[in-house]
Amino acid sequence: MRHSGISRHFLKKVLLTSLLVAAFVVSFAQNVGEYHHDVTTKEWNFQIFAHTEGFGIGYQHGRTPDLYNKHFWEFQFMTNQHPKSVRSINAYYENARPIRYGQLYTLFFLQAGYGYQRTLHLKPYWGGVQINYTLSAGPALGIGIPNYVEVLNYNTGFSEIVRYDPDKHNLNNILGGARWYSGISQTIFRPGFYAKTGLTFDFAKSDYKLRSLEVGAQIQMVFPFIQQMAFNPAKAFYLTGYLAFNFGKKVGIHG
Repeated sequence: MRHSGISRHFLKKVLLTSLLVAAFVVSFAQNVGEYHHDVTTKEWNFQIFAHTEGFGIGYQHGRTPDLYNKHFWEFQFMTNQHPKSVRSINAYYENARPIRYGQLYTLFFLQAGYGYQRTLHLKPYWGGVQINYTLSAGPALGIGIPNYVEVLNYNTGFSEIVRYDPDKHNLNNILGGARWYSGISQTIFRPGFYAKTGLTFDFAKSDYKLRSLEVGAQIQMVFPFIQQMAFNPAKAFYLTGYLAFNFGKKVGIHG
């Protein structure tokens, strides 16, 4: 089988580079100046995540009692790939579907929580970048869909779709992956929690728009644990670094 897709190590380098570049830009972009901002009371925004083990989307809705504080609720959906998971394609079988060899479950996290954001540096009146510290936490639901594969049945000579069993299926009889919904009827659900913290750099030109880049770290834990990869112990927790783009609106005092 041959490997395809973007290396997870490459994504980690991109996230680290983004953090360093953001810190560099902010350190040179902020100058002492007067602050003048229209008063806003509410904010809402969508989020697009790239983290060291997958991707995600989210939504936040909050209130801003003053210029320096924000309290919000958030809802997020995250994908998660095991660090040892490698996407491969069987080059010897025509029209083979990609497979992550050794992966028992495709894992997702659905999380909802409460958060607090504190402004560390306001934008000067002429523009610039506003720096915020953010922290959020709440319940999470781990969703595991068992992986199915297309294998060659040597008794019949035909291929068949079966649930992946590392004791029976290997590179000698796996033709490729099955469709994503093949194991959806056997989905498992695991309750747990998550926590997330980071820095946001808001570069919107208008006081009534939200455009920001967020960098930070998050952790998820579910019970019972999910053994995501064959021949590897189930992970007790999932710790990842993330980069997020936020875009939304702010509502004024009369809005």
